Amino acid sequence: MTFSRRPLIRLLVSIPLAGLLVVAGLSAAWLALGQPQVAQGSTWFQVTRTGTSEFAPAPDKPFFFLALGNDGRSDADPGLGDAIHVIGVNPAARSATILDLPRDTQSPSGDKINAYHALQGLQGMVNQLNKMMGIDIQYAVTVNFPRFTSMVDQIGGIDVNVPQPMHDEDSGANFEPGIVHMNGDQALSFSRDRHSFIDGDLTRSANQGLLIISALATLRARNPGDTGTIKLAAILARHVQTENVSLLDMFRLGRLGLSIDPANIKNVKVPVGSAAGTQLVLSGAAPGVFRDFADDGIVQSPP
Repeated sequence: MTFSRRPLIRLLVSIPLAGLLVVAGLSAAWLALGQPQVAQGSTWFQVTRTGTSEFAPAPDKPFFFLALGNDGRSDADPGLGDAIHVIGVNPAARSATILDLPRDTQSPSGDKINAYHALQGLQGMVNQLNKMMGIDIQYAVTVNFPRFTSMVDQIGGIDVNVPQPMHDEDSGANFEPGIVHMNGDQALSFSRDRHSFIDGDLTRSANQGLLIISALATLRARNPGDTGTIKLAAILARHVQTENVSLLDMFRLGRLGLSIDPANIKNVKVPVGSAAGTQLVLSGAAPGVFRDFADDGIVQSPP
């Protein structure tokens, strides 16, 4: 079966940021306020337990979760899974790796990987990624971009070190290299841009991973103190929806997320090559990357 591309403006790239913010914010809320009351406002993002194993960040157990942006324009439209980032965390080493998978990559079942969110929901995406990478993704986070832009604005923006000039009318990206404080619309434009790069979607996917790291670094650098932490936590707690996830799970995820120094997070593009039509296939280097990743959540030698 085949699936047509949707317009570029419908590409969702915001979920990685949302995943890190929610776990960090809810952890802070738990510590500062006691048990947070979730989903008291409009939902920005959803956290779902998808794995078969319990969350137990023991020193010998890596932890995996999926940060997914879908291109649905409403809650009734599941959308394609167009921003795909599998994150492995090694609790003992306090290190992590983000694997950035281009949306047009061929899945183990033969279709483009991004189709499975529309066909089989979040669990369908997770099943394909588990088969591809030889891992067990325990939790997944998903969001659409209007909610993302509102969230970024309410938390005060993100500081991003733009790696190269980005000038693209389609996405709205207009950045020079260097540190840029981005509001929600700018962060979305940064993550949507593929026309500023020779390899298009590959660099775009890597930039989405960069945004994850930038979000965590921004929060840690602000060190807002008790008042700021309470405000941030309250905002996040009102806008998260959970499925098969307890508040204790959220606390543990948050504590784990806050323990990772952004400098110890690797951002790795999954190696792919072209195939028929617009599909991409995993290159010969990909199986080695996946084995390295599955072993301890860390890719020691990126391709």
